[in-house]
Order: sequence, then structure tokens, then C-alpha cells
Amino acid sequence: MGALKHKLENNINILKALLFMDSKLLIAIALMVSTVAGASILGFPYVFAQVGFLTGLTTIILVGIATTLMTLYIAELSLNEKKEHMISGLAKKYFGKRGKIFTLIIETFGIYTAMIAYLIAIGLALADLFGGSPVIMGSVYFVFAAALILFGFKRFNKLDLAVAALKIIILIFLIVVFIPTTQSTNTSLMDTSKIFVPFGIILFSCLGYNVIPEMKRVLGKKKRKVLTAISLAMAIVLAIYILFSYTFVGNFGSNVKEVAVVGLPIYRVLGDIFVLIAMGVPFIALSDAIKHVYVNDMGLDKRVSWFLSAFIPFLIYVYVKLGFVAFLQISGTYAGGLLGLLTMIMVLKARKRKGYKKLVPGGSIPIYYSILIFAVGILYQTLMLIK
Repeated sequence: MGALKHKLENNINILKALLFMDSKLLIAIALMVSTVAGASILGFPYVFAQVGFLTGLTTIILVGIATTLMTLYIAELSLNEKKEHMISGLAKKYFGKRGKIFTLIIETFGIYTAMIAYLIAIGLALADLFGGSPVIMGSVYFVFAAALILFGFKRFNKLDLAVAALKIIILIFLIVVFIPTTQSTNTSLMDTSKIFVPFGIILFSCLGYNVIPEMKRVLGKKKRKVLTAISLAMAIVLAIYILFSYTFVGNFGSNVKEVAVVGLPIYRVLGDIFVLIAMGVPFIALSDAIKHVYVNDMGLDKRVSWFLSAFIPFLIYVYVKLGFVAFLQISGTYAGGLLGLLTMIMVLKARKRKGYKKLVPGGSIPIYYSILIFAVGILYQTLMLIK
């Protein structure tokens, strides 16, 4: 009865949000949407075209639910704490110091692989705009980015909100422009044997738990509305992902590019600019975040930290010949998947503790569902890599 009552209350909160437009709740939703809906969406059409759009649609629903649950459970764990903890802090509480170190390693790996993917796409966009080799053009951008990371990122960081808003506007514009010419013959294919092929990129694209502390600050005393905000934001993000994939697969079919908006027959410049906006600032932000981990958590010198945070992904970018989608798949599968499994284990442990408040309804079934999706996805992607 308690779980049913809480579920009804959560549904009522969602209806109130839609009917009465709670301004703080809308801001919290906007924060999560702008954080989650990132540049990785540009790889969706390429993967969906390979496996069949309906296959990709099925996968995005299965993985989207699991990742939404992961975010809700991280929020539940966070709301049960008196002090603010990131996921590494929560891991330390439930698994000790080794748990924190393991989590930081996973997150760092995920950031590095994302940065490499972003560099690949930036190089392709710059080469499409100005000509030349994508690797050389990506290297030119890297020199500029590395200088910003070395000499300070604080002022540049203020562009984040504007960049996020512009990113969403361009995405919606492209969907509206291309959706009238979508061909149903390109979007009616399905191959159930490939249902976990898009697992990694979808999981990567649905991660946004780092914005939960900011959402809590926005909502103030209404902190439990974080769960409502997460649910609505993830529904919006998944809708954008599905519409974008449907539009580009429907228009270009198997000819869609690995970075979907690079080299568009029309709006070519807009597509390239979108790539630079959506990945240029995040690349710098991610490198800066790793630099601070090396300085604050490992006590390394600032210049050594700068070198490690910037040049490790750059060297891999130059010498390892994998594509944009491949790096996002690796990042999502292992960083996202392992963090998802870790989150579910933490929730199972936490819910056995006296005084812990279960805020996400559904009992243990959603937890085990998420464990199954993450575990099968990791296993499937691993078997694909070693073949």
C-alpha cells in the first residue's frame, strides 16, 4: 500500500507540474534536459540505420528506462544523505575507499573516451568547413583547447547555459526541417538479433546524474520533486532522440553519416557549426574536470595534471583508428554500464539500512530490471569487441 500511495503521489506531482507550471520545477527539468541531450545524439542515426530503426527504437526504450531508473536511484541515495555527495562519495560510503577509487577510475575512463569521440567529430566538421585532413583539423582545435585548459576555464565556463540552449534549438530546427521528407521505407526495418548493438551509445547519451546536486539547490525545500523533474526531463530527452533518429534515418537511410549532421546536402554549414558548438565547449569542460580530479584527489602538480587530462585523449585520437560511434559505444558500455550496476548494488544495500527512505516506487523489480539490462549490454558489447 505504501508503494502504491507513493506512486500515486508522484503521478499527481507530474500532473501538477504540467497544469500549474511550477517555475522551479521547470528550471530543474531544463537543467537535466540541457545536460543529458548532448552531442552523442549525432551518432544515433548511423547506428539505427545499421540495425534497423525499429530495432534502435526498441533498444532506446529498454535502455532509456534503465538509465532513467539509475538516475532516480542516485537521486534517492543523495536525498537520504545529510551532506552532498557525488556518486564517488556515495560509493565510498557503501564500499569504502576502494569503492571511491574504482568509481573515479570508471568516470575518468568514460570522460577520456568521450573526449576522443568529440575530437573526431570536431575534426570532421572543421575539415568539412575548411578542407584538409580531419586529423590535422582536430589537432588544430586541440591546440586552442589545451591552451584554454592550461590558462583557465572559469570565464569560458559561463557559456555553458547559452551553448546548451542553442544546441537544443538547432536540434529541434533540424527535426522540423527534415521530418516532412521522411520516407517510411527507411524506418520500417527491424532485426531483433542486433537489439543490443546500440546499447553503449544510448546509455552514454542518457547519463546526467552529475546535475542532481544543482537540481536540488534549485528546488530548495521541495527536494523530493527532483524525482519528478528527472522523470519528465528524461521523457523529453528520449523523445528528442527518437524524433532525431527517425528524421535522419527516414531521410538518408543507410547513407547517413557517422556524425549525422556533417556534410548535409542542405544546411551544411549549420550542421558543422552544431558539431563545433555541441562538442567544442564540452571537450574543454571534460578535460578541465579531469584536471581538477588529478589536482584535488590525487595531489598532482597543476601542469602535470593539465598534461594528463589533455594529452592522453589527444594521443589516442591521433594513433588509435576507431570512429566517433565506436568510442561512444565503449564509453557508454563500460563507464555507464558499470556505474549503473554499482548504483543498483548501492541501492540494494542502502534499502536494508534502518531509517533509509525508499523514494523510488516499484520495490526491487525496477532495480533487477536495470541490473539485467546493464549486465546483458556489457556482455554483448564485450563479445562483439573480442570477435
